[in-house]
Amino acid sequence: MNTATMLVEHYMLLIKNIAYLTANGVQYRDRMEPLVLRAADHLYIAHIADASTCKTLLTLAIEDELCHLHGEPPLYADCLRGALQSLGRLHH
Repeated sequence: MNTATMLVEHYMLLIKNIAYLTANGVQYRDRMEPLVLRAADHLYIAHIADASTCKTLLTLAIEDELCHLHGEPPLYADCLRGALQSLGRLHH
């Protein structure tokens, strides 16, 4: 497994944890945007790719998680969509 894959998987684990905690009543939703922004920055600083590609890597990982939801609470998916929105704001 290469460094880029490991880092994206590491951040996805954190993103999914925040989404699960939020879906189960722990108010962590406000931590999602800072985490996603730090993740994109860290991938860039680690020389994984240019900033746009780092954002795309995280976006694809989150979209993949959204495609494979099985019985997760609706708030879990909403929280992941919020993470996607945060990534969308990186280019604006």
